Amino acid sequence: MKYKNYYEILGLSKDVSQEEIKKTYKKLAKKYHPDRNQNDKTSEEKFKEINEAYEVLGDPEKRKKYDALGSNMNFNNNYDFNPSDFGFEFRSNSQGNYSDFGSGDFSDFFNMFFGGRGFDNIWGDFGSGNSSYGDFRQSSSRNDDIESELEIEILEGLKGSEKRVKLSTEEGEKTINIKIPKGVKSGSKIKLKGQGRLNPYSGGRGNLYITLKLKNNSKFSIEGLNLYKEIKVTPWEAALGKEISVKTLDETVKVKLPAGIQSKGKLKLRGKGYVDKNGNRGDLYLTILIVNPESLSQSEKELYEKLSKISDYKPER
Repeated sequence: MKYKNYYEILGLSKDVSQEEIKKTYKKLAKKYHPDRNQNDKTSEEKFKEINEAYEVLGDPEKRKKYDALGSNMNFNNNYDFNPSDFGFEFRSNSQGNYSDFGSGDFSDFFNMFFGGRGFDNIWGDFGSGNSSYGDFRQSSSRNDDIESELEIEILEGLKGSEKRVKLSTEEGEKTINIKIPKGVKSGSKIKLKGQGRLNPYSGGRGNLYITLKLKNNSKFSIEGLNLYKEIKVTPWEAALGKEISVKTLDETVKVKLPAGIQSKGKLKLRGKGYVDKNGNRGDLYLTILIVNPESLSQSEKELYEKLSKISDYKPER
Protein backbone atom coordinates (compact mmCIF):
# COMPACT_ATOMS: atom_id res chain seq x y z
CA MET A 1 0.00 0.00 0.00
CA LYS A 2 1.17 3.52 -0.74
CA TYR A 3 1.57 5.83 2.23
CA LYS A 4 0.03 9.28 1.68
CA ASN A 5 1.99 12.22 3.03
CA TYR A 6 -0.76 14.83 2.81
CA TYR A 7 1.49 17.67 3.90
CA GLU A 8 3.94 16.83 1.11
CA ILE A 9 1.11 16.68 -1.42
CA LEU A 10 0.07 20.22 -0.54
CA GLY A 11 3.68 21.41 -0.21
CA LEU A 12 3.23 22.36 3.45
CA SER A 13 4.99 21.74 6.75
CA LYS A 14 3.35 19.94 9.67
CA ASP A 15 3.12 23.07 11.79
CA VAL A 16 1.06 24.95 9.20
CA SER A 17 -2.15 26.70 10.33
CA GLN A 18 -5.64 25.62 9.28
CA GLU A 19 -6.07 28.92 7.44
CA GLU A 20 -2.91 28.32 5.40
CA ILE A 21 -4.07 24.80 4.56
CA LYS A 22 -7.33 26.21 3.25
CA LYS A 23 -5.65 28.91 1.18
CA THR A 24 -3.16 26.46 -0.33
CA TYR A 25 -5.90 23.99 -1.17
CA LYS A 26 -7.95 26.62 -2.99
CA LYS A 27 -4.91 27.69 -5.00
CA LEU A 28 -3.94 24.16 -6.01
CA ALA A 29 -7.52 23.07 -6.70
CA LYS A 30 -7.93 25.91 -9.18
CA LYS A 31 -4.58 25.15 -10.81
CA TYR A 32 -5.25 21.44 -11.36
CA HIS A 33 -9.02 21.50 -11.82
CA PRO A 34 -10.12 19.26 -14.75
CA ASP A 35 -11.99 22.13 -16.40
CA ARG A 36 -8.66 23.94 -16.82
CA ASN A 37 -6.67 20.84 -17.76
CA GLN A 38 -8.89 18.84 -20.08
CA ASN A 39 -7.55 15.46 -21.20
CA ASP A 40 -4.55 15.87 -18.88
CA LYS A 41 -4.29 12.67 -16.83
CA THR A 42 -1.42 13.98 -14.72
CA SER A 43 -3.43 17.03 -13.62
CA GLU A 44 -6.45 14.84 -12.99
CA GLU A 45 -4.49 12.59 -10.64
CA LYS A 46 -2.92 15.58 -8.94
CA PHE A 47 -6.37 17.11 -8.44
CA LYS A 48 -7.59 13.91 -6.78
CA GLU A 49 -4.58 13.83 -4.47
CA ILE A 50 -5.10 17.47 -3.49
CA ASN A 51 -8.76 16.86 -2.65
CA GLU A 52 -7.90 13.80 -0.60
CA ALA A 53 -5.21 15.70 1.31
CA TYR A 54 -7.61 18.54 2.10
CA GLU A 55 -10.32 16.10 3.14
CA VAL A 56 -7.99 15.09 5.98
CA LEU A 57 -5.92 18.16 6.78
CA GLY A 58 -8.80 20.59 6.31
CA ASP A 59 -10.72 18.88 9.12
CA PRO A 60 -9.02 19.60 12.50
CA GLU A 61 -10.19 16.30 14.01
CA LYS A 62 -9.07 14.20 11.04
CA ARG A 63 -5.80 16.10 10.96
CA LYS A 64 -5.23 15.29 14.64
CA LYS A 65 -5.75 11.59 14.00
CA TYR A 66 -3.54 11.69 10.93
CA ASP A 67 -0.76 13.49 12.80
CA ALA A 68 -0.90 10.84 15.52
CA LEU A 69 -0.45 8.19 12.85
CA GLY A 70 2.30 10.13 11.08
CA SER A 71 4.34 10.46 14.26
CA ASN A 72 5.13 6.75 13.91
CA MET A 73 5.36 6.75 10.10
CA ASN A 74 7.40 9.66 8.87
CA PHE A 75 7.34 8.38 5.29
CA ASN A 76 7.55 10.27 2.04
CA ASN A 77 4.50 10.32 -0.20
CA ASN A 78 3.85 7.01 -2.03
CA TYR A 79 6.22 5.05 0.22
CA ASP A 80 5.34 1.34 0.08
CA PHE A 81 4.34 0.01 3.49
CA ASN A 82 2.42 -2.92 4.93
CA PRO A 83 -0.29 -1.79 7.45
CA SER A 84 -0.07 -5.09 9.33
CA ASP A 85 3.57 -4.34 10.19
CA PHE A 86 2.29 -1.44 12.29
CA GLY A 87 -0.46 -3.30 14.14
CA PHE A 88 -3.42 -2.43 11.92
CA GLU A 89 -5.92 -5.17 11.13
CA PHE A 90 -7.26 -5.38 7.61
CA ARG A 91 -9.36 -7.58 5.33
CA SER A 92 -7.73 -8.49 2.04
CA ASN A 93 -9.47 -9.96 -0.97
CA SER A 94 -9.09 -13.55 -2.13
CA GLN A 95 -5.78 -12.71 -3.85
CA GLY A 96 -4.39 -11.26 -0.63
CA ASN A 97 -3.89 -7.73 -1.93
CA TYR A 98 -5.45 -4.37 -1.15
CA SER A 99 -7.46 -3.75 -4.30
CA ASP A 100 -11.16 -2.96 -4.65
CA PHE A 101 -12.05 -2.14 -1.04
CA GLY A 102 -12.94 1.51 -0.92
CA SER A 103 -14.37 4.46 -2.71
CA GLY A 104 -12.84 5.21 -6.11
CA ASP A 105 -12.70 8.88 -5.14
CA PHE A 106 -9.85 8.42 -2.67
CA SER A 107 -6.85 6.16 -2.23
CA ASP A 108 -6.61 2.81 -0.47
CA PHE A 109 -4.69 4.57 2.28
CA PHE A 110 -7.53 7.02 2.91
CA ASN A 111 -10.18 4.30 2.80
CA MET A 112 -8.32 2.23 5.35
CA PHE A 113 -7.78 4.92 7.95
CA PHE A 114 -10.90 7.02 7.38
CA GLY A 115 -13.76 4.55 7.09
CA GLY A 116 -13.28 2.52 3.91
CA ARG A 117 -15.18 -0.73 3.46
CA GLY A 118 -12.25 -3.14 3.02
CA PHE A 119 -10.42 -2.48 6.28
CA ASP A 120 -11.75 -2.48 9.82
CA ASN A 121 -12.45 1.11 10.83
CA ILE A 122 -9.87 1.45 13.58
CA TRP A 123 -11.19 4.86 14.64
CA GLY A 124 -14.87 3.97 15.00
CA ASP A 125 -17.16 6.77 13.86
CA PHE A 126 -14.27 9.11 13.21
CA GLY A 127 -14.26 8.37 9.48
CA SER A 128 -17.65 10.03 9.03
CA GLY A 129 -16.42 13.31 10.48
CA ASN A 130 -19.27 13.48 12.97
CA SER A 131 -19.70 16.36 15.38
CA SER A 132 -22.70 17.02 17.62
CA TYR A 133 -24.28 20.01 19.35
CA GLY A 134 -26.93 18.89 21.84
CA ASP A 135 -29.73 17.34 19.80
CA PHE A 136 -28.03 18.28 16.50
CA ARG A 137 -25.57 15.90 14.87
CA GLN A 138 -23.65 17.02 11.81
CA SER A 139 -21.62 14.84 9.45
CA SER A 140 -19.64 15.87 6.40
CA SER A 141 -20.07 13.98 3.15
CA ARG A 142 -17.41 13.79 0.44
CA ASN A 143 -19.14 16.32 -1.80
CA ASP A 144 -20.29 19.83 -1.03
CA ASP A 145 -23.42 18.70 0.83
CA ILE A 146 -23.71 18.18 4.58
CA GLU A 147 -25.98 15.60 6.21
CA SER A 148 -27.21 16.02 9.76
CA GLU A 149 -29.70 14.72 12.32
CA LEU A 150 -31.84 16.84 14.63
CA GLU A 151 -33.93 15.56 17.55
CA ILE A 152 -37.08 17.55 18.31
CA GLU A 153 -39.72 17.38 21.00
CA ILE A 154 -43.12 15.90 20.11
CA LEU A 155 -44.85 19.23 20.77
CA GLU A 156 -42.42 21.00 18.40
CA GLY A 157 -43.46 18.61 15.67
CA LEU A 158 -47.16 18.88 16.51
CA LYS A 159 -47.32 22.65 16.21
CA GLY A 160 -44.33 23.37 14.01
CA SER A 161 -41.44 25.39 15.43
CA GLU A 162 -38.13 27.08 14.78
CA LYS A 163 -34.83 25.76 16.10
CA ARG A 164 -31.46 27.49 16.41
CA VAL A 165 -28.53 25.14 15.91
CA LYS A 166 -24.76 25.49 15.59
CA LEU A 167 -23.20 24.43 12.31
CA SER A 168 -19.48 23.80 11.81
CA THR A 169 -18.11 25.31 8.58
CA GLU A 170 -14.72 26.03 7.05
CA GLU A 171 -15.01 29.56 8.48
CA GLY A 172 -15.83 28.30 11.96
CA GLU A 173 -19.09 27.81 13.85
CA LYS A 174 -22.23 29.66 12.85
CA THR A 175 -25.79 29.61 14.15
CA ILE A 176 -28.68 29.04 11.77
CA ASN A 177 -32.47 28.95 12.17
CA ILE A 178 -34.33 25.84 11.05
CA LYS A 179 -38.09 25.93 10.53
CA ILE A 180 -39.77 22.68 11.59
CA PRO A 181 -42.95 22.07 9.57
CA LYS A 182 -46.10 21.08 11.41
CA GLY A 183 -46.73 17.33 11.49
CA VAL A 184 -43.24 16.10 10.60
CA LYS A 185 -42.50 12.43 11.23
CA SER A 186 -39.30 10.77 12.36
CA GLY A 187 -37.15 10.32 9.29
CA SER A 188 -38.49 13.42 7.53
CA LYS A 189 -35.81 15.46 5.79
CA ILE A 190 -35.37 19.21 5.45
CA LYS A 191 -33.17 20.73 2.74
CA LEU A 192 -31.45 24.06 3.38
CA LYS A 193 -30.05 25.29 0.09
CA GLY A 194 -26.61 26.86 0.16
CA GLN A 195 -25.82 25.84 3.77
CA GLY A 196 -23.36 23.11 2.81
CA ARG A 197 -19.62 23.15 2.26
CA LEU A 198 -17.84 25.76 0.19
CA ASN A 199 -16.69 24.69 -3.27
CA PRO A 200 -13.28 26.37 -3.59
CA TYR A 201 -13.23 26.60 -7.38
CA SER A 202 -16.87 27.44 -8.12
CA GLY A 203 -17.36 29.67 -5.08
CA GLY A 204 -20.78 28.11 -4.48
CA ARG A 205 -22.00 26.03 -1.57
CA GLY A 206 -23.68 22.68 -1.31
CA ASN A 207 -26.85 22.00 0.66
CA LEU A 208 -27.59 21.00 4.23
CA TYR A 209 -29.89 17.98 4.58
CA ILE A 210 -31.40 17.52 8.04
CA THR A 211 -33.10 14.28 9.11
CA LEU A 212 -35.61 14.95 11.89
CA LYS A 213 -36.21 12.56 14.77
CA LEU A 214 -39.09 12.82 17.24
CA LYS A 215 -37.96 11.90 20.73
CA ASN A 216 -40.11 10.49 23.51
CA ASN A 217 -40.11 12.44 26.76
CA SER A 218 -40.93 11.59 30.37
CA LYS A 219 -44.66 12.16 29.86
CA PHE A 220 -45.47 11.11 26.31
CA SER A 221 -44.34 8.42 23.92
CA ILE A 222 -45.35 8.22 20.28
CA GLU A 223 -46.14 5.44 17.83
CA GLY A 224 -47.27 6.64 14.43
CA LEU A 225 -49.94 9.28 15.09
CA ASN A 226 -50.91 7.89 18.50
CA LEU A 227 -49.58 9.19 21.82
CA TYR A 228 -49.32 7.30 25.12
CA LYS A 229 -49.27 8.65 28.67
CA GLU A 230 -49.56 7.34 32.22
CA ILE A 231 -51.79 9.27 34.65
CA LYS A 232 -52.02 8.91 38.42
CA VAL A 233 -55.37 8.86 40.21
CA THR A 234 -56.37 8.43 43.86
CA PRO A 235 -58.23 5.33 45.10
CA TRP A 236 -61.44 7.30 45.65
CA GLU A 237 -61.28 8.93 42.19
CA ALA A 238 -60.97 5.49 40.65
CA ALA A 239 -63.63 3.88 42.86
CA LEU A 240 -66.21 6.64 42.46
CA GLY A 241 -65.52 7.44 38.81
CA LYS A 242 -64.61 11.08 39.37
CA GLU A 243 -63.94 13.67 36.69
CA ILE A 244 -60.26 14.61 36.55
CA SER A 245 -58.12 17.09 34.62
CA VAL A 246 -55.59 15.61 32.18
CA LYS A 247 -52.86 17.47 30.32
CA THR A 248 -52.69 16.39 26.70
CA LEU A 249 -49.81 17.43 24.46
CA ASP A 250 -51.23 20.90 23.80
CA GLU A 251 -54.12 21.51 26.23
CA THR A 252 -55.84 20.45 29.47
CA VAL A 253 -59.08 18.47 29.19
CA LYS A 254 -61.64 16.98 31.59
CA VAL A 255 -61.88 13.19 31.67
CA LYS A 256 -64.62 11.15 33.40
CA LEU A 257 -63.18 8.01 34.92
CA PRO A 258 -65.30 4.84 34.76
CA ALA A 259 -66.31 3.92 38.33
CA GLY A 260 -64.15 1.11 39.68
CA ILE A 261 -61.40 1.43 37.08
CA GLN A 262 -58.29 -0.52 38.03
CA SER A 263 -54.57 0.25 37.79
CA LYS A 264 -53.30 -0.33 34.24
CA GLY A 265 -56.79 0.33 32.93
CA LYS A 266 -56.85 2.08 29.54
CA LEU A 267 -58.71 5.13 28.30
CA LYS A 268 -58.69 6.60 24.79
CA LEU A 269 -59.04 10.28 24.04
CA ARG A 270 -59.97 10.48 20.39
CA GLY A 271 -58.24 13.13 18.30
CA LYS A 272 -55.78 14.15 21.04
CA GLY A 273 -52.71 12.49 19.57
CA TYR A 274 -50.08 13.58 17.06
CA VAL A 275 -50.85 15.17 13.71
CA ASP A 276 -49.56 14.62 10.19
CA LYS A 277 -48.80 17.22 7.53
CA ASN A 278 -52.37 16.91 6.18
CA GLY A 279 -53.95 17.72 9.54
CA ASN A 280 -55.03 14.17 10.38
CA ARG A 281 -54.72 13.59 14.11
CA GLY A 282 -54.24 10.40 16.08
CA ASP A 283 -55.51 9.44 19.54
CA LEU A 284 -54.12 9.75 23.06
CA TYR A 285 -54.11 6.54 25.12
CA LEU A 286 -54.06 6.91 28.91
CA THR A 287 -52.83 4.21 31.28
CA ILE A 288 -54.29 4.52 34.80
CA LEU A 289 -52.03 4.22 37.85
CA ILE A 290 -53.81 4.22 41.22
CA VAL A 291 -51.65 5.83 43.91
CA ASN A 292 -52.14 6.33 47.65
CA PRO A 293 -51.31 9.51 49.57
CA GLU A 294 -47.83 9.40 51.05
CA SER A 295 -49.24 10.65 54.38
CA LEU A 296 -52.74 10.79 55.86
CA SER A 297 -54.43 13.34 58.10
CA GLN A 298 -56.21 12.09 61.23
CA SER A 299 -59.60 12.46 59.53
CA GLU A 300 -58.43 10.50 56.50
CA LYS A 301 -57.10 7.73 58.71
CA GLU A 302 -60.45 7.50 60.52
CA LEU A 303 -62.31 7.27 57.21
CA TYR A 304 -60.00 4.52 55.97
CA GLU A 305 -60.51 2.65 59.26
CA LYS A 306 -64.26 2.95 58.89
CA LEU A 307 -64.05 1.75 55.27
CA SER A 308 -61.97 -1.25 56.28
CA LYS A 309 -64.64 -2.28 58.79
CA ILE A 310 -67.71 -1.88 56.62
CA SER A 311 -66.29 -3.13 53.30
CA ASP A 312 -66.58 -6.82 52.49
CA TYR A 313 -64.46 -6.60 49.33
CA LYS A 314 -61.68 -9.17 49.43
CA PRO A 315 -59.36 -9.07 46.39
CA GLU A 316 -57.50 -12.20 45.38
CA ARG A 317 -53.96 -12.36 46.69
